[in-house]
Amino acid sequence: MSMSMGDMPMGSMSMGDGVPSLFDLQKMYWAVVGSAIGAAAVVNVLNRALAQHRLRDASLTPAKPKSLFFHAYATLTATVREVSYATIHPLSLGKFTFHFPPLGPVLIVLANLITVLVLCFYKLDTTDVWEWENVGYRTGFIAICQLPLIFLLAGRQNIIGFLADMSYASLNWFHRWVARTLWLTATIHMGFWFRDWARYDYISYQLHNDPLTKRGFAAWCILSFIVVTSIRPIRGLSYEVFVLQHLVTFVGFIVAVWMHAPDEVKIWVKIPIGLVVFDRVARYAWGAYTNLAVFHRKSNGNGNRVWTHSATFTPLPGNVTRVTINNPSFSWHAGQHVFFTCHSIVPLQSHPFTIASLPEDKKLEFFIRAENGGTRRFFRYASKNDKVLGAGEAALTARGRTVFVEGPYGTMRSLRQFDSVVLLAGGMGATFTIPLLRDIVLAWKTEIIGHTPSGSFRVRRLAATERIRFVWVIKSRGQLSVFEAQLQSIVADLNECRLAQPDFQKDLAISIYITCDEKLEPPTTPAPTLPPPAQGLVISRLAISDEKKASIEKDRASVTSISAESSSTSPPPAPVGKGCLPGGGCCCTTQIQDEDAVATCVCTCAGSAPALPEEIIPRTTATDEKAPVLADSPSSAASPTILSGRPYPRTIIRKVLEKAGGESAVVVCGPWGLSDDVRRSVVYLSDERAVHKGTGAQGIYLHVENFGL
Repeated sequence: MSMSMGDMPMGSMSMGDGVPSLFDLQKMYWAVVGSAIGAAAVVNVLNRALAQHRLRDASLTPAKPKSLFFHAYATLTATVREVSYATIHPLSLGKFTFHFPPLGPVLIVLANLITVLVLCFYKLDTTDVWEWENVGYRTGFIAICQLPLIFLLAGRQNIIGFLADMSYASLNWFHRWVARTLWLTATIHMGFWFRDWARYDYISYQLHNDPLTKRGFAAWCILSFIVVTSIRPIRGLSYEVFVLQHLVTFVGFIVAVWMHAPDEVKIWVKIPIGLVVFDRVARYAWGAYTNLAVFHRKSNGNGNRVWTHSATFTPLPGNVTRVTINNPSFSWHAGQHVFFTCHSIVPLQSHPFTIASLPEDKKLEFFIRAENGGTRRFFRYASKNDKVLGAGEAALTARGRTVFVEGPYGTMRSLRQFDSVVLLAGGMGATFTIPLLRDIVLAWKTEIIGHTPSGSFRVRRLAATERIRFVWVIKSRGQLSVFEAQLQSIVADLNECRLAQPDFQKDLAISIYITCDEKLEPPTTPAPTLPPPAQGLVISRLAISDEKKASIEKDRASVTSISAESSSTSPPPAPVGKGCLPGGGCCCTTQIQDEDAVATCVCTCAGSAPALPEEIIPRTTATDEKAPVLADSPSSAASPTILSGRPYPRTIIRKVLEKAGGESAVVVCGPWGLSDDVRRSVVYLSDERAVHKGTGAQGIYLHVENFGL
């Protein structure tokens, strides 16, 4: 009678005809996995060396390859990128839209799947009933040896991420798909044993009487539940519930596998347990160092003798909460995030938030949109205790709340190494892109007016970037005030650069697309110009009133009334896509093919100003007198613009690439639709321009920051 996997030692036995032993097949699998990780590590080392080489290059085009080796590497990289970035259009079925991952990660997952299936069935005849036991044994051995990879891809303190310079958030996608491959392998393992037992009507007997079969079936059931609940629509229902049940089911799965597996393969269970312990110990140790005041006496200014950090919560328009932590106990890079916990407001929950500030600000700052669960409770607390809205309880907000942070996490290639950078954000995705923009501008400033401790000027290049294109898509003008301080910082740094170096040649262009507007206001007075020596720098101003409502509905914070100035001339109006908002205002979601030849979106909704277009304002910007934003400048090929509608990424990126003297970077953070559009645009333009294929067109690096879960 056939027996299950643990009834006799099989690992060292060959199945004849030159077939490797089960242990050898497991080693083969890890030889393939190790080779892939090693290749990623080599690419990481080359990219880091390339970045350092560009910053040491004293030529006018440091981001352009000059040696034969770097030319070959750039050509190979461009070819791989065209394939790996490619993705198909989303599929819409009724109210549901399905977005597909790019081809590169899909090919990696398929390579892993093919490797597993080849090792499972190599030289085995599945049509031969006498081979079914052998298939059952082998698939069991191949299934269990995949466990360490799943846990290597899951931890925040990630070894693969360190070697390959990949964020744990990016690796988590591979973690889910490797787990699904494991589920398929385990299903085949169970299926062939059931198929063998079915010849003797023995399945029911085994499930009721054989402890090993019971444990194996229990492990499969738990794994099936884990796989199903990890699907995006299900885990998105409640992230907190998903995390909790994921931890519980993981423990149950490991226990069931341990009891089912024979002693000769339990090493594959011990390794994942060790990885989990390592991840937790490393996280708790770093968390203790970061959050305990005893390690940071000099920086602890909150008066708390135990905990390092305290935070203030401020409500902003659009149901956004600004969280500020002064004098944090660690440093970080632009684009990174931390896990944030405040037990006094949201007990026993930890949420990842992008850091919207730079280390030079000497504060951690987060902008958190109120959705469900903990983020909404943060906003309610901030609104209740605001010094205007909450009146009597303002002292609580001023004093701050004790908070805990874990991190920072997240990694990407430094944008300072690229000749041209395009940053695109949708809504709160600007929390990721604005710090990246500020980081490059700060490097420009430091190169020009920065000093070493001895007082001499710096001579080392800090950024190879010559131009930046920043695009931000928002629903309402009120969202502009969220990043008021950041926009101030950018313009102040650029102003200092121009004052110190009148022939400053760096380019920065900013476009803000507004898709819906609840309140439209007429243009204000023309913008003044700055006096010398900052000649040529024109500042547009946005009138921002600080009107606060004494009473608010539910969780809405004070609304900042914003009006933007228009140019003395505007293009002739042309009716394009528009829609009415309840109570007045309108939406314009038509894609603007070219900002230089744009038509206004006429708003005819009830309640809006008669004959007043939903403004498309060329050569203008938005902020108040204290927060000027760069406008017209002789050294800039494009200038900030406020438009109604949605951007057309392909045209925006193409114009930047046409001026690039070296490799460019495109970064996008926002809804899936925007990310897909940008990804397809980069692939199309790379192919259209024949990058590194004899045309002289330079490479395009793309980074897509996932938005949401």
